[in-house]
Amino acid sequence: MLLTKSDFIQYLGCPKSLWLLKRRPQDYPQVEPSVFDRKLAREGKEVEQYVRQHFESEGRSASFQQEFKADGGLLARADAVEWTLDGKTALYEIKSSTSVKREHLKDACFQKICAERAGQSIDRVSIVHLDGDYVREGEVDPGKLLVFEDVTEQVVAIEAETTNEIGAALEFLVGEIDRDGCSCRDESRGNHCDTFAIFNPDVPTPSIYSLPRLSAEKRRELVSMGVFALEDVPDDFPLSKNQRLVVQAAKSGALINAEAIRDFLSELVFPLHFLDYETFASAVPLVDGASPHKHFPVQYSLYILEEDGTLTHSEYLEREVRMPLRLIERMQADIGPRGSIVSWHTPFEKSCNREMAKTFPGKSDFLNDLNDRMVDLKDVFKADYVDAQFDGSTSIKNVLPVICPNLDYSDLDIQDGSSAMAEWERMINAEPRKAAEIASALLSYCKRDTLALVEIHRFLRDLSLTKDFHPARQPGNASDPVS
Repeated sequence: MLLTKSDFIQYLGCPKSLWLLKRRPQDYPQVEPSVFDRKLAREGKEVEQYVRQHFESEGRSASFQQEFKADGGLLARADAVEWTLDGKTALYEIKSSTSVKREHLKDACFQKICAERAGQSIDRVSIVHLDGDYVREGEVDPGKLLVFEDVTEQVVAIEAETTNEIGAALEFLVGEIDRDGCSCRDESRGNHCDTFAIFNPDVPTPSIYSLPRLSAEKRRELVSMGVFALEDVPDDFPLSKNQRLVVQAAKSGALINAEAIRDFLSELVFPLHFLDYETFASAVPLVDGASPHKHFPVQYSLYILEEDGTLTHSEYLEREVRMPLRLIERMQADIGPRGSIVSWHTPFEKSCNREMAKTFPGKSDFLNDLNDRMVDLKDVFKADYVDAQFDGSTSIKNVLPVICPNLDYSDLDIQDGSSAMAEWERMINAEPRKAAEIASALLSYCKRDTLALVEIHRFLRDLSLTKDFHPARQPGNASDPVS
């Protein structure tokens, strides 16, 4: 049985998950790569091409994607191996990130061990990553885009540990396992393996993994007590205020502070501007003025609600590869000098505005004013409206189905922001008819995001006016924004 680098990293995350993949592949969940996953894969290959260009421009001899197969079941494909003029051999692990991470060192160490067991000595190990401060101006300059970070000492320091882990992985894979839990029980939900539900059928939804910002120590304590359901968390178990609210909501139903919600709404200034950006970012900057993985808006959707109930909509989608000056100018035409700017998770929109203000100083007054007027609708659901059905998340995708169940994204071709980013790039490169189809899908998705803001605000407004309410209300009013 072969153990590849990817296998080894999966083993470190959850041994049983890898065992199921290798020994019972028919039982392993089939997870198709998303549009965004495919985007990341393309970007990884693009970064490798720039590394190739850099080596060629300097006349350096290197082999890319060289395979090493060692006795005992190890298989590695090195991103790059260089034979230097002083007779040394250097191994390069190429990453599309902007820094070196712990798992990158494990990747490189596995490859070094495998190469040396296959008979190839490795004298130096480097991680090649992107310079986060690089700003594209004209053609991409690989020498400025790439950072070659020597990690030989760090890799050697973990080599004995990694050797033992490789041996343990190979031994584990040939044995038998039980299906009573997996090591991911001690991890946060974001670090659960793809097979968590298979090995942990006793864990309900919502569960202790829904508790926001629960420390690893407290999570392990609850797991050791056999407590997974929120209803079973002891009343005297030490939790933060927000964590305790989620537990109380699971035990007694949604917790609603109508007075606090009323106060929140009373501070909003009409006309209300419900604003949402969709942004683009890539490993290698696509346009002059951009940096690796730095987001810049490529579209927005805006609903404006007047005090008399009049609701209007405007939108903009950038259809060319350029920084968002035209987008800002369209917003200036659409957004007046008065009224609250209502968004969801305002730190993101505000950061976009700050970055655009740096890029276009002449627009900084307008963009800074938007930030001064911005209000986060998400804040209500942190402490004043808490429902266990949100599953511990205040994402709009979690809140909306609970309080406005008749408004969702299921009829759309694009249903999340990551896919929207990947589709925007696809639109830019598509032939005209296909580009028009993708543009329509992008506009529909962004419009639905802002319509969700409108409907959630309306739900809260109705709730603030009466104690006799039902969460499963119908969206839509006389202006019929749903249609």
